[in-house]
This record gives sequence, structure tokens and C-alpha cells, in this order.
Amino acid sequence: MAATATNQDLLKIALKASEMAEENILKYFQRDLSIEWKADRTPVTLADKSTEELLREFWLKETPDFGVLGEEFGDGLSDKEYRWIVDPIDGTKSFIRGVPLFGTLIALYRKNVPVASVIRIPALHSAVWAVQDGGAFLDGHPVRCSRVHSLADALVLSGTVNTMETVGFGEGFAKLRRSANLYRGWGDCYGYYMVASGRAEVMVDPVVSLWDIAAYPLLFKEAGGKFTTIEGESDLFDDAGHPIASVHEGYSSIASNGILHNPARILLNGR
Repeated sequence: MAATATNQDLLKIALKASEMAEENILKYFQRDLSIEWKADRTPVTLADKSTEELLREFWLKETPDFGVLGEEFGDGLSDKEYRWIVDPIDGTKSFIRGVPLFGTLIALYRKNVPVASVIRIPALHSAVWAVQDGGAFLDGHPVRCSRVHSLADALVLSGTVNTMETVGFGEGFAKLRRSANLYRGWGDCYGYYMVASGRAEVMVDPVVSLWDIAAYPLLFKEAGGKFTTIEGESDLFDDAGHPIASVHEGYSSIASNGILHNPARILLNGR
């Protein structure tokens, strides 16, 4: 498909890719798997690698002029106008322990502008997605972030608290947890899925890679929420389409229903 395809056409390709990912991943879920450990002490399995390979082959056929950036096999054709960004299994640590709260993240960017985004949770057979200027959807139905106005009524989510403390957000994050009505450690893409679908109000990650969050700026914009780094940066790319930080673990992130974004950020940053 040429780069002149409509955004809705491109969304269909993104959704088809996510369905293919779900089918492939579930072949391996809750099975005995060989686990490799990367240099950064994160796990990778045949499910991660084979899923990204499958999607790259699919996109090469459907969108041959587009680049692809993926967690497992790096960046290809990065000078292209359009680029797919994929994390085949976000939450591999959950996946290898048989916990169903992992997912596939797919984003399509035209230079620095997101065009389509998908979070698919394979074990739940569910997905939330968005298309530029076309709204956000949960399993085909329009969806919006919650309208909770107070942290005292909010559900706050995060990844590991240990990392929060290690990178200097420990005290601020403790204040945020204490201010919330409820806190749970439902991390990785599941936390963002919860906020985007109106079931939680704030999700925080102190250290993330580009493929971990590329799907979120568009998704939360279209769902009526907000996404930035913890420091407040809303763009992941500069005007030329280059990442504004190191692709690998160079970013932080916070997603919210929008209403509680600044109050949460202020607490996290110790103010």
C-alpha cells in the first residue's frame, strides 16, 4: 500500500497486525519457553522474536515504503516518511510468569506525527486503538478517559516502585500514591489500556524505551486524556522525525485522564 493511503486504511493494517500478533503470541503463552536475558537484564523469548518477525514481513508486503522500528530487531529504513514502531510483547516479565497483563504495542508515525495506535492485550482478546482525528475505540466501541476530578477519587497505576526510587522519583511517587483513592501496580501497557478505557486515572513509568510509549500520545489525545514525559514533554520526536531522547530507556512517561495530569506531575516532581 502506498503512503497515499488514508489514515483509516493504515489503521486497518495496524489492527490486522495486532490480531496476527495475538494469534502468534498465544501459541506460546503459559507454555515452557526458553528465556534469554538481554544485557539490560530484561527477558526475551521466541514469542517476542517470532511475533516481531511476523509483523515485519506483513508490513513489508502491505507498506513496503515504510520503515520499522522494533524492540527486538532495531530500526530499518529510518529515513522514510512513515515508520511503524512495535513492541511485540510489552510486559515480557508478566508473559513468562503466565500473568495475562502483557500486550502488543503498535504505532504508526508520519515523521513526528502519530497516525494510528493500538494496544492489544492478547490473553484478554481485547484492544484499544486510535486514529488521527478519528477518535479512540475499545473493541470497536468509542471510548473516553474518565472524568474523575480529584486524586482522592482516582486509581493510580505504575510499573515497579523500585525503579521509581532508583531514578529519584521515590518521595514524589509516595506522595502520589498516598493522595490517590487506590493504587495498584498494574504496569506495562495494561496500565495505559486501563487509563485509556476510562477504568483508571493515572499511569506512570519512570524509565521507558521509545517502543514502550510510541502508541500513547495519539491514543490519549483521541481518548480525551493526556500523555507526556514526567518532565512535561509532549513530543517524542523533533520536527524532522528524530527521537528527542535515547530510543532505549531514554524516556519517562505519565498518562492520565487529562484532568489529573498536572496534579500528578507536580507530586511526582516533588513540588
